[in-house]
Amino acid sequence: MNDVGKRFDEVAYRYDTPDKLERSKIIINKLLKILPVQKDWKVLEIGIGTGNTAVYLSPYVKEIVGTDLSEGMLSVLKEKLEKSGIKNIKTYKKDILTEDIPEKDFDLVFNAMTMHHIDFPEKAIKRFKEFLKNNGYIVIVDLFKEDGTFHSDNTGVKHFGFDFEEVREWFDKENINLIFLENIHSIKKERNREEKEYPVFMAIGQV
Repeated sequence: MNDVGKRFDEVAYRYDTPDKLERSKIIINKLLKILPVQKDWKVLEIGIGTGNTAVYLSPYVKEIVGTDLSEGMLSVLKEKLEKSGIKNIKTYKKDILTEDIPEKDFDLVFNAMTMHHIDFPEKAIKRFKEFLKNNGYIVIVDLFKEDGTFHSDNTGVKHFGFDFEEVREWFDKENINLIFLENIHSIKKERNREEKEYPVFMAIGQV
C-alpha cells in the first residue's frame, strides 16, 4: 500500500480539479440526504486525500479524523485547513488496515474512491467495522465495474471497479445491514477521442 501513497505524493499538488471538487460536493449532499447526520457525530474518513469530502462534511459533524498513506495529499489538506480556519478535522499518516489510531467508536466510517486500490476489500470492511460504535454507519463510494480504462496508468489499481453483487457480499459477510446501494454520479473522461462515462456508486451499511 505504500506504493499507492508514493504515487499520490507525486500528484498531490495538482490533484484538486473542478470536477473532483464537484464530485465531492455531490457525494456529501447525497450522504446528508440519506443519513441522519448529527452535530455530535465523530467521523473517520479512510483515504482522506486532500480532504475535499471532509471539508464539505465538516460543518455538519463534531469531528472528522482522516487517515491517508500520502504525505503529499495530507500536506495539501493541511494548507487547506489553515487557510479556511476549519478546526474539526485532524489527520494521521497511517495505513488503517494494519495500523491503529487512538480514536474509536465512530458514528460513521467513510471511504471514497480508495477501495479499488485495496487488495482485499472484504477484509477492509471487517477492519472498518472495528472503528464503529453500535448502530454506526459505513459509507463506501467507488467505481462501478469498468473496463480498465478509467485510469490512464493502472499502477496501484487492484480492481477495475465493483459490481453490486460483490458489494453486497462485503456487507453480508460482516452482518452489516446494507441500507442503500445505487450509482449516484458519473465521471466523464475522454478516451480514444470520445467521451466515456464511468458510474460511481454509494453503499451505506449500518452495524
